[in-house]
Amino acid sequence: MNNEASAVLNEDDDTSLLVVILDCNVYSWGNREKSLQDAISGMNDDNNDDRYNGGIAIGNNINKRLANTSKTNYIGFNKFLEHFMVFVNAYLMLNQENQLGIICSKIGESSFVFPQTTVEQYQQEQEQLLQQQQLNENGEPLPPTANKTIQGQILDKLQKLDLEIKHEQSDVLSSSFSASMSMALCYINRIKRETPTIKPRILVFNISPDVSSQYISVMNCIFSSQKQSIPVDSCILSQLDSTFLQQASHLTSGIYLKPQKQELLSQYLLTTFLLDTLSRKSLAYPTLKSVDYRASCFCHKKIVDIGYVCSVCLSIFCGHSSSCSTCGTKFSLKIDLRKQSNINTNSTPLSTATTTSTVNNK
Repeated sequence: MNNEASAVLNEDDDTSLLVVILDCNVYSWGNREKSLQDAISGMNDDNNDDRYNGGIAIGNNINKRLANTSKTNYIGFNKFLEHFMVFVNAYLMLNQENQLGIICSKIGESSFVFPQTTVEQYQQEQEQLLQQQQLNENGEPLPPTANKTIQGQILDKLQKLDLEIKHEQSDVLSSSFSASMSMALCYINRIKRETPTIKPRILVFNISPDVSSQYISVMNCIFSSQKQSIPVDSCILSQLDSTFLQQASHLTSGIYLKPQKQELLSQYLLTTFLLDTLSRKSLAYPTLKSVDYRASCFCHKKIVDIGYVCSVCLSIFCGHSSSCSTCGTKFSLKIDLRKQSNINTNSTPLSTATTTSTVNNK
């Protein structure tokens, strides 16, 4: 009887693990702040023109104001943190056993923001011991201070991020999204070994464009999430859609959302991404109408419909070359120019182009 009761409890257990990947790209958020400042200055200029012209230029400035208000639908990094902390607090209040992990994806590296590592915990304990050893004016020891709350820990780490760009990373402008996905999957695997009944999922906040050089590593992470039944939810904060995250959300049965009014981001997060995997079966949530399954070429970083695929490392190229620039494999195409022109004119999938190439593994 005890075993049957425990099995029923395990099935009804709604404890979840949420791993959040935050895109903290300096260039992307810097461009966002610049566009917001330009929009605010443009609105001030329009108000000054209306004031000096005595209302004559009101009709001429309506279109400018509409354009500026469309730009104000986007938010900066500080405002984003406010909405994000509302979502985190609501998630932790759903169940006292819910677990949370936050990964920061920066230029060229990824790191955990929460939970803290053992080194950071040791440093925090040492600081608390030093504070307790301090004496007040009467020579009595100060009362012990309480540990920082989860919100305080997260905000301290996010506000103290190293936003400076290192010299060796000056030529790299992209976030290490593939590394963040790998860290999230490894962390979920470790937690599932400790508590097998926990229900994990990944939530990605993206503002940077996709990078074709990370295509293979990102797709490997997506297929790994699909095999382990880990949903990948995506919240797009940029103007352009993300092809990688569209495929990730579609293949893993996750939610892909691009908020139209980011100033109301808290409402989007609470009504969409707060749902666990069990609740989504009985509730309606946003779904993708169409998914862009096109791949990006590795040579010019552009979306291609027809291309050449290396049969060794699966790198995609928009034009024919004698060797693969990724793995160095040499090719010998046994195909006539007339057949090649037919392939270019007809809409042939990528898999057809790969069958025409043979690899010389020498």
